Amino acid sequence: MKTLFRILIVLSFLAIIFFYSTGSNSYEPLEGPNSTSQIIPKTINEPETSDDFLPRPKNGLSTFIGKSTKELLNLYKDPARIDQSAYGYEWWVYNQNPSEFMMFAVTNGVVTQVYTNAKPLDISPYKIGQSLEDIYSMTIIDSELNAAIEDNIYTFTMSEDDMNTRILAKFDSIFAQLYIDSETGTLSGIRFMDSKTLVIHRPYEMSFVGKLLSPPNPTSYLIEESNQSNASQITDLLNVFRVDNELPILSKQDAATKVAMEHSEEMYSQSYLSHDSPTKGSLEERLDSEGIEYKKAEENIATSYIDSIEAVHGWLNSSSHRKYMLDENYTHVGSGAFMNYYTQIFIEEEMNELEE
Repeated sequence: MKTLFRILIVLSFLAIIFFYSTGSNSYEPLEGPNSTSQIIPKTINEPETSDDFLPRPKNGLSTFIGKSTKELLNLYKDPARIDQSAYGYEWWVYNQNPSEFMMFAVTNGVVTQVYTNAKPLDISPYKIGQSLEDIYSMTIIDSELNAAIEDNIYTFTMSEDDMNTRILAKFDSIFAQLYIDSETGTLSGIRFMDSKTLVIHRPYEMSFVGKLLSPPNPTSYLIEESNQSNASQITDLLNVFRVDNELPILSKQDAATKVAMEHSEEMYSQSYLSHDSPTKGSLEERLDSEGIEYKKAEENIATSYIDSIEAVHGWLNSSSHRKYMLDENYTHVGSGAFMNYYTQIFIEEEMNELEE
């Protein structure tokens, strides 16, 4: 019996070593959940899902959903930046202070969505940093939720992984996506939205009865603008996470940004997902071609996420990608996006360059 026990201990130890050397820490590109999400038309009259929901919060950022931009301006003044989205709305970005970072989606002068990952902000009934256990104890959570728009009913189905890392909750007429940090088991970001935004995004497997609601077809100009916006946003989101973890923010480096943008565009246009470009080579070769000098450099890439918010939370929940995001030695960052391909390059500059 003792011999068997020792063998089990050794096997468990070897399994742990194998997991951390080849499993979650393997430096692989990240492919998001939208690569496998399905859209299924149904002919039944009544979806077999629960219509239970919590009362809509009376305080906090979610109360802006459905309000005019005039009310937003009265409280928060002008945003630092207005970004375009391929989904037909604008993002009003408030990034003046990483500790108060927030984004409001605006459609025809009305707020339809709000996101934050900043700890101090009021996201009633939740708090950034709240445990998953607490969230489950206070939230009506069903693997399937309905969104009704006129006579159409859309049903969203969460996977087992979604139920632990990307929870969808319903509050009367609005929805909340709760992004859970899988390493700490706590709430790391939240997105409140109206029903139409949820249906247009299709972040989970979706079935529907009635008419399929689709996002508008973006012009080439809008695509270019939204690519730039997503690139800027993944830098903003990264720096908020760094501030929350008591790390210095990373400065944007234009040359590394150019390399990241070009890599995202090439991955999309040539349909591949890799750190090695078939035309420009490895990350080191791509940085060298732009004359970028550095002590250390690494890169995160991802695809099949609906936007920058989902991509950054995906990286955060991958140990191999997370360690670059939260490495205290990096000093600069270059971020790129093209359609649903995302690239983020981390640079540690030589000491003498920092002192100049």
